[in-house]
Amino acid sequence: MPKTGTFVPLDGDEAELKYADLFERHKEHLGWLGIVIILIGAGVWFYLRSESIKSQRAEAAFEAAVQSVSSGNIPLAESDLKKAALRYAGTDGGTESSMALAKIYYQQSKFQDGIDALKAPAADKGDMQYEARLLVAAGYEGLTKWADAAKEYEAAASSARFAADKQSALASAARAYQAGGDKAAATKIWNQLVADPKGTYATEAKIRLGELEAVAAKT
Repeated sequence: MPKTGTFVPLDGDEAELKYADLFERHKEHLGWLGIVIILIGAGVWFYLRSESIKSQRAEAAFEAAVQSVSSGNIPLAESDLKKAALRYAGTDGGTESSMALAKIYYQQSKFQDGIDALKAPAADKGDMQYEARLLVAAGYEGLTKWADAAKEYEAAASSARFAADKQSALASAARAYQAGGDKAAATKIWNQLVADPKGTYATEAKIRLGELEAVAAKT
């Protein structure tokens, strides 16, 4: 006789009866579980489908606005881009609309308006965060707010997916710091870039550091 608690394998018929009885007692719960799984799957599918449609419409709205720009109808382009950026915020098309709108403002020297368009909710999110932050930095440069521009360039560098883009943004940040008189911040970045002799900006970094040293020697 087996000891208490010892596992005793069931033969085929006993196992079949046991699992059949188990299924019979819990078939209602299993049925509801199946329905829940189906509903979750359907919900995910509808969400992804909805996001796909939204992205397609955002791109279409952006392209329509670009046609207004090409035709020279700037007021209509501004209106269309504003609508697309607001309605499709968070999509690539929405971000592209914000960026195009900012460029139009910059061409009119309305730098703060361009910055505001780019900093609208979700405007600088997504795959184009790097490009959007570069544009924000350019707007601050237009306002001669060098420290703000440099910080945006550094933020762009942090979001860069490629080493060359990161170095480019860091070099722009260093230039902005240097233009604004923040020698310490500029020197720190130039030293970072000069440390990579194979980097695209190593030569410029050496020149810039020489300029900073010359200025320091005069003062």
